[in-house]
Amino acid sequence: MAAGDASLILKRLLFSVGLLLPAIAGAQSVTKYFGYFYGDAMSVPDVPDFHEFQDHVNLYSIMYWSGDSTTPANKDGSEVWVLTELARAKAAHVHAIVPGYPFVLRQVLNEKCFHDDPDAVRGWNSFTQKMVDQGYLIPGDPERSTVVAVYLIDEPNGDACLSDVNGAAHPALQTAFAAIRGNPATATLPVATVLTPDFAQINQGMKLFDWVGFDHYGDSDSQWYGHFNEMKSRAPGKKYIIVPGASNSCPKVKNEDPTRFLNTMNTDPDVIWLTPFKWLSSKSDGCIGVRDIPDRRATYTKVGLDIKARQCSVSRAAKWFCGKAPNISPGIDYLMGN
Repeated sequence: MAAGDASLILKRLLFSVGLLLPAIAGAQSVTKYFGYFYGDAMSVPDVPDFHEFQDHVNLYSIMYWSGDSTTPANKDGSEVWVLTELARAKAAHVHAIVPGYPFVLRQVLNEKCFHDDPDAVRGWNSFTQKMVDQGYLIPGDPERSTVVAVYLIDEPNGDACLSDVNGAAHPALQTAFAAIRGNPATATLPVATVLTPDFAQINQGMKLFDWVGFDHYGDSDSQWYGHFNEMKSRAPGKKYIIVPGASNSCPKVKNEDPTRFLNTMNTDPDVIWLTPFKWLSSKSDGCIGVRDIPDRRATYTKVGLDIKARQCSVSRAAKWFCGKAPNISPGIDYLMGN
């Protein structure tokens, strides 16, 4: 064997080992996320709040949409918004959870209920292909992918009108899941929801989701833990979402002490996302969010920075995504003899 051949084989062997090690490290790590619910809301007109908190979140919750999914044109409008926000997330080295409802559920403008969408497969495939083509979704690689989950629908057992029907998951939910799971690029992508505590209304539907949470602002500790434990018993083996109320002067939301939420996030390995509601301060309803509550802002900034730092250090791939590791493409070209 010539010396040059031996050198090339060694280079390729080292390259293969270098690829395996971060993959193994990532498989052994436990990722947790912090990011404000409805993160693309706008405290200032036409400017999503993301730039105000991007330093201390590792999950950007994108939820804004056209408000009407009855036509391909309306779905296209939602695509444009979400893809624009994914560009912001990627540039800031922040993962994102994208909305599913604009593409796989049908809702008429100004109506609360969602319905079965016969256009779900086409709508979802169109959106997914754009995420892949533009580099925001890397299937099967959550450490390098900007998109790491889908938020299918908010409170399906509430105003969304998607509670179980005749002891089975609502047909519209089944259609939505079939569209998402039927696309190879999103077949294993986690699908999330936040429920009301009326879990009995969606006992079967909630089992379809991978990440499940609930919101019920103003609970005592015993009430909240009761709801949390019931949710886990009805949907075992899932990852769980915690939603602290974090608003002042808001009719339906409370400014809740973070202690129980932080304790649960830190001690329960199955809790995956801490998502305070919300950062936004809204002039329309007078709600004051975390951005303008100094003690909550200080607490959640510290918490977010800690969670983000841990997630960014779990593997070489995570460090690369977070902008803390160099681009190794030139080195790969050299090792491969290109």
